[in-house]
Amino acid sequence: HGSNVRGLETLATFDKETDEFVIHSPTLTSLKWWPTGMYACTHGVVFAQLIIGGTNYGMHGFMVQFRDDQGNLMPGVEVGEMGPKINADNTNIGYSRFTHVRIPRFNMFAKFQQVLREGTYIAPPRNLSKFRYISMMSIRMAIVG
Repeated sequence: HGSNVRGLETLATFDKETDEFVIHSPTLTSLKWWPTGMYACTHGVVFAQLIIGGTNYGMHGFMVQFRDDQGNLMPGVEVGEMGPKINADNTNIGYSRFTHVRIPRFNMFAKFQQVLREGTYIAPPRNLSKFRYISMMSIRMAIVG
C-alpha cells in the first residue's frame, strides 16, 4: 500500500465466536510491499482496516506472526522477495500476503483504543486518532533505519 493510508485494503475482521481477528489481503493491491528483508522476518506489524460486525473502524496496527519456531510460514501467510535489484549491495524488497490469518484479539495494538471480548469498540480520545498515520510512519522509519 505504500503510504496511501486512505487506500489501505488489508482487512482485520473481528470474529466474536473465536475472540480473534482475521487478517486478510483481499486483492493484489492489498499485499504489503516493504523495502526491507520482509521475506526473512518472523513477525511483523500489519496495518489493516478494522472491521467489526460489518462496520469499518479505520486503520489499526496488529502484531502478526509470519513464521513458527522452525522457520516455516504460518497458515495463510505468504512472504517472498521481489527478485534481484540493479545494485546487489542494496537490501532486497519483500512482500507479504495474508489469507484469512487468525490472530488473538490481544495482538491489536491498543494503547488508546480496544475491542472488547463481545465485539464492542472503544475508540481512542478524538485528539489522538489523527496520530495513527504518524505512528505508522514512525514504525516504518524505525524498520528502514
